[in-house]
Amino acid sequence: MSLVELIGQADERGLAVSGLACLDRCVPLLGGDDEVLRPLWAGLADDAGAAEWGERLEQVRGKLGGQFGAA
Repeated sequence: MSLVELIGQADERGLAVSGLACLDRCVPLLGGDDEVLRPLWAGLADDAGAAEWGERLEQVRGKLGGQFGAA
């Protein structure tokens, strides 16, 4: 199965996890706090609803914006 087919079959949660995992590896390399993404991981583990996920995402964006100059 090709990567395109795998991505095509992925659900929202699977895509969020894969994107978050990629960010989790990149943020520390860029000098960011490696704990900043923990609220998003917790939301996935707790199966947080869309509204709660959105709130956590905005919190992380604010923190990353302060570290890297843009939100």
